[in-house]
Amino acid sequence: MSFFKLFIDHSKKDSFVNRLRKKRFSLLQQRIESLIEHKKPFKILDIGGDIRYWKHIGWKNSDCHIYLLNLFENKIDEADVGNFHAVVGNAVNLPFGPGEFDLVYSNSVIEHVGSYENQEKFAAEVKRVCDRYIIQTPSQWFPMEPHSMIPLFQFIPHKIRALLIMAFNINYFPKAKTYKEAVAVSRTTMMFTLKRFRKLFPDAEIYVEKLFGIPKSYTAIKL
Repeated sequence: MSFFKLFIDHSKKDSFVNRLRKKRFSLLQQRIESLIEHKKPFKILDIGGDIRYWKHIGWKNSDCHIYLLNLFENKIDEADVGNFHAVVGNAVNLPFGPGEFDLVYSNSVIEHVGSYENQEKFAAEVKRVCDRYIIQTPSQWFPMEPHSMIPLFQFIPHKIRALLIMAFNINYFPKAKTYKEAVAVSRTTMMFTLKRFRKLFPDAEIYVEKLFGIPKSYTAIKL
């Protein structure tokens, strides 16, 4: 495994990216636990969620039920059934009614829904199912693009990125057989500036996480 793979390996509890996630979550944990104290049981919808994320940040709360929504079935070990629930669904058309959850949570998903229009739908769906949310996304301005692990890859036009995706396996971006497919693969990741992210969540506090003084991610917080 390359150095960069170790750097971003989400499956390793002590990888650099998971240490950053744990630090980011620790800033909000007390506020979330305070909400749970006033509403039991407490239902969290984690859009694009993975049970490993919650285990790696050390989350334990028997009064909280976490619904992990993904496009495909996300199997949960029997030992974890009870507090975690796997749900199949689409983030731009959530299969839930208004106000069905006590908190919506999402980590690095909104940049992957395929278009600016879908990103707007994502934000609208979040606010439809709950008026409390924590939505995180990587910053466009951080030099190392986190999905490709290629510096400044996010600034390359999709038409040119598609040629690279046809020629190479680029980490998150699978190698494509045709140019049309490669453009579609490239467009699965459309990152945010602070201005555009704030426009989707105007009522939220926006936390800017920095690394080496450069914005690394944005988190919209409304609790």
